[in-house]
Amino acid sequence: MKRIATILASLLCTLVILAEQHLMFRTLPIDGDLKTAVKEVKKWGFMGMKIKNVAALVGTLDREDVMVTLVATPETNTLFSATIIYEGTKQWEEAMAKYQTINASMTAQYGEPTEVISKWEPPYSIDNNPIQAFKEEKANYGCTYTAQGGTIAVNMVYIENKICVLVAYIDEQNASLYKAEGGTEIMIDENETPNIVE
Repeated sequence: MKRIATILASLLCTLVILAEQHLMFRTLPIDGDLKTAVKEVKKWGFMGMKIKNVAALVGTLDREDVMVTLVATPETNTLFSATIIYEGTKQWEEAMAKYQTINASMTAQYGEPTEVISKWEPPYSIDNNPIQAFKEEKANYGCTYTAQGGTIAVNMVYIENKICVLVAYIDEQNASLYKAEGGTEIMIDENETPNIVE
């Protein structure tokens, strides 16, 4: 009987630990306050700015220039999302190669994607002006991976006349907190002055 109680106690402890685990973004757990997360990313050699519950930092990851955005919940300022935005290109083949390389890396780390999207709206296709298709939001490429503590989405997006690949890490527990606190979209007043992150 004592042995069964010990096993049950161990299982309960394991379940509590698993329930409390958050998605990791490199060495950063996607949890805690935004200020602490910004300090961690700054240790990687990044610098940037913060407005309300959003920070944007630029630096180098894996020898590539990137922007990292960190988003926190509106009330408790708890980190729930971290996104890497890779430098964009005007060359479709280059954008697709970057997208495929990142997805191969994610598949090696997290297994096959749980969702794959590859959509084109007429008159566009992969062979017919793909950059213009992304500009007009008539193309959508993305893969979603399930990881311990949350999801990771890899997408191709059109930003400032270029196709960029972005990788978003979304912590499941804190995304629920974000919704509970009324966060539906990030609203930043254009008159607000960004603060340099310290």
